[in-house]
Amino acid sequence: MRRTRSGILAGLLISVFASTGPGAAQESVPVRTAPVAAFDAQHPEQTRFGSLRYLGGLQIDSADSRLGGLSGIEITPDGRTVTLVSDIGDLFSGTLDYTDGVLTGLSGLTVSRLPGEDGRPLSEKYGSDAESLRSTAGNGQRSGFLIGFERDTRILAYPVGGDGSFGTPKRVAMPAAVSRLPYNKGLEGIAVIPERAPNAGATVAFSESVPDDGSSVIPGWLIVDGQTRDIGLRRTDDFDLTDIVALPDGDLIVLERRFNMLMGVAMRVRRLRAAELNGPQPMTGEYLFTAGMAYAVDNMEGVAVHHDEDGRTVLTIVSDDNFSALQRTLLLQFELVE
Repeated sequence: MRRTRSGILAGLLISVFASTGPGAAQESVPVRTAPVAAFDAQHPEQTRFGSLRYLGGLQIDSADSRLGGLSGIEITPDGRTVTLVSDIGDLFSGTLDYTDGVLTGLSGLTVSRLPGEDGRPLSEKYGSDAESLRSTAGNGQRSGFLIGFERDTRILAYPVGGDGSFGTPKRVAMPAAVSRLPYNKGLEGIAVIPERAPNAGATVAFSESVPDDGSSVIPGWLIVDGQTRDIGLRRTDDFDLTDIVALPDGDLIVLERRFNMLMGVAMRVRRLRAAELNGPQPMTGEYLFTAGMAYAVDNMEGVAVHHDEDGRTVLTIVSDDNFSALQRTLLLQFELVE
């Protein structure tokens, strides 16, 4: 909210057009990256933080002013291709580069404009405020994507062409309560439960924060075979939800953010067990780690999961810089330690 193929291929790329028209044009984006060698700069030797182990990260910059406001992220199962969406409706795709299993670069980055339901590029902020991005298969495959929007609150299902471009989307049916979410506190996180897990194929969607009625529960919905059930997440310590992603076993990773003028920004990671989705509501889950300004955090908005060559469960977390020179676009990776 608040506010890569290889370099050779990127050099050859001029523009690719999907059948949806000019809104799907893909353009190359120049990128500069700097390593985030330590998550805790005061104790660079420390890598274990609660149930997470820091693997490495990048600070990303570009002369292209469109690269910013990143609010949703998805990564292919091999950990290589990353797809990102901004809260002004731009879609980015690139390749994550590794050295000895450590994230060292982002190459071949491209940008295109998301098409709307009429096939034309999304325009005004009200309709293009994308906040969440998830593979429709729930496993990072680029066969199709769900994108959640929070001002004009809706979920759009996008097909993906053979060239990687996004086609004309269709609106996903949602309960009426979604349309009544507070302005600028709409759909913030979407997860799809992968096959062979409890609730396989289900879509889980959550609002960003609590309603304006004094409730202490962040509303959410579990949608299975067209049937919707209300679920909820207890809001604690003034943290709001910024993204969710499903693990292969059906558990959910919840990314949260807190901001106030006194303490600055902080991020928190929770885990909701698959059984909790079908149990009494609201849920609390397990707090895995909380990080404040002493760590390499910014406005952490999106989380994705994949398994690397060593079999580690890797969480990749991206920050939204709000297009501000005072903030950073960070891409951080952690191993989830069971």
